[in-house]
This record gives sequence, structure tokens and C-alpha cells, in this order.
Amino acid sequence: MDRHPTPPPAHPSTRRRAPLLRVASALLTGALALGGCGVRLESPPPAEPSPDAIEQVRARTVDDALALADAARAAAPSADEATRTVLDDVAAFSDRHVEALGGVYDSGLPDATPTPGTAATTPAVTDVTGVLGALVDDAARAADDADDVPDGALARLVASVSVSRDALADRLAAATGAPRPDPAPAAPDVAAGTAADATADPTAAPTGEATPGDATPAARDGARALALAHDEAAWTLAVLAARAADDRRATLLAAADGHRRASDTWAATAGVVGRPTDPRRAAYALPGGLDDPTVADALPRTLEQAVADASAQAVADAPAGARADAIASLRTATVAAVAWGAAAVPFPGMPELATTPVG
Repeated sequence: MDRHPTPPPAHPSTRRRAPLLRVASALLTGALALGGCGVRLESPPPAEPSPDAIEQVRARTVDDALALADAARAAAPSADEATRTVLDDVAAFSDRHVEALGGVYDSGLPDATPTPGTAATTPAVTDVTGVLGALVDDAARAADDADDVPDGALARLVASVSVSRDALADRLAAATGAPRPDPAPAAPDVAAGTAADATADPTAAPTGEATPGDATPAARDGARALALAHDEAAWTLAVLAARAADDRRATLLAAADGHRRASDTWAATAGVVGRPTDPRRAAYALPGGLDDPTVADALPRTLEQAVADASAQAVADAPAGARADAIASLRTATVAAVAWGAAAVPFPGMPELATTPVG
């Protein structure tokens, strides 16, 4: 008799279970490996993020600057010397604008394949008349954007770019003898508002439509600083007028009167008229050497540049939709500074960006 009987054969279901378990284990291992690598076979490819209102303004201002630079360089070779000088500044200033705004946004994603028939059909500007029209239109669009954009710092920069373009348009029209065109109607995606204000009569005072109760604390601070800058300009120009010859005295007195009225308007906007918080003074310090004609001649443009700086800060301080007067003030001061002999700059009212030579 056999003392060690042969064990019975494994059950058929047990023999089938082993290979099934091995297959399941392999599938699970593969799934874990794919998960660890971040691979999701069912996930769609990444899409470009939708730009918010701030990015739309920044990108639009960059695109306009790039187009202006290209147009100015295309038109320059056939222009006369005076016109070519302005076109060179258009290109150089626009390059600076692109740089200050951060350049073209690149998400790192592949460019989308364009749909047939959807490519832009707007012809490139290559002539001086086209450059002049583009400067006017782009200045107006940037003024609208500066008034509306939620970010105050970007509003200040875009307002400066707008005023720079506006000044370039004035120079190009003067160099060519061509009339300055009116801005084209705003595109549907650009809110209407401040273009007319930013391109208005440069001698006009602020409208002062905002009331002190409507202004934010920051906006009142900006208005108060502007009232002070205008008051100092008015007082100093009056002193210069008293020391000037007759042919210059009338110009200085007219400028002083304009600044005095603007100071009163901004003081009312700030809500400081007749209050201890009114920053305006009875007198201001004068620079030394006023008997030197060079010093005396430079002082008016220095005063206007100080008003421009305060205006640009007032743009940043004011809330969105309430910056029209500050933008107009920036343009007014920039035009006046140039009239007193100041050089054209790519960033009016932003002295921190004026350290790098242009051209």
C-alpha cells in the first residue's frame, strides 16, 4: 500500500486564475506608470489662456507699437530729411514702448493652425500719410484704454504712450505740412470715452467734472499734488514775467494764468479749497542764477515737466473711468514743455523711464 498518495490535480479554475492575475497586474503597473508621468490619454491638448482686461490693453498697446515701428521704418527711406527725423523717432519710441510694456506675450504653446480665409487682410502702412493716421488713431485708442483699464500702474504707462504718440503726430504733421487727421471711430471692442479729451485743445484747463465726494483717497491725493504743481508753475512764471522783456512777458503771464486756473480746478477736485489740507503756498523757492538767460529760459519747461509728472501720477491714482482730466493734463503739460524747448521723449510724465538714450 502506497503511504504517499499522489495529490489530486489542481482545480481547473485555479489554473486559469494565475494568468488572469498576471495580466491584471501588468495593466495596473502600466496605468500607474502613465499616471506618474502625468500622461492622460483622454486629456485634450492645453489651450491658450483667455486674456483678462489688463492683458488685452497691454497686448493691444504692444501690437500698435510694433505696427508703428514697422510702418515708420518702411516710410523713412523715401522721406525728406525733416520727415525722416520724425519717423526715426516714431520707430525708436515705439521700440521703447514695446520694451516697457513687456513685449509680445508667449505662452510657450504651439501656434494654432489658422483657419483658411481668416488671415488678416489689412494692408501694411508704408507711407508717411498712413503713419500719421496710425499715430492719431493709436494715440486715441491708448487714451481710451488708459482711462478704462483696471490697473492704475498700467494706466499711467499707457497714458504716457498715448501722449507720446500724440506728440509724434503733431511733429509729423508739422514736418510734412499735412493736416492732422481726426481719429477714426473706435473699434467695437474698445470702449469710447477719453480720446477726444486726450486730443483736445492743449491750452484747455481740466473740466473738473468729478466732485470731491466721488473721488477715492488716492485720487484726491493725485489731484492735490497736481494743484500744487500748477500753483508753483503759476507763481514762478509770474516772477519770470516780472523780470522779462515785453516780448516775452505776455507769453509768461498767459501761461501763469492758465496754471492758476488749472490749480484752482484741481484743488476743488481734491476738496482742499479753503481747508488746512490745501498744499498751495504763498511763495516758492526759486533756483539760483536766474540772471543767467540759460537758467531763466530752462525754468518754464522744467515747471511744465513737473506738471506732466504729477499728471501721470494722477492717472495712476484715479479709478478706472475717471482719468480723462488727468490724461488731458498730461498732454497739455507735454505740449507746453515742448513749446518751451523741451526735447521729445518716449514716456512723458515718467522720468524713471527717461534714463536710456533713444535713437
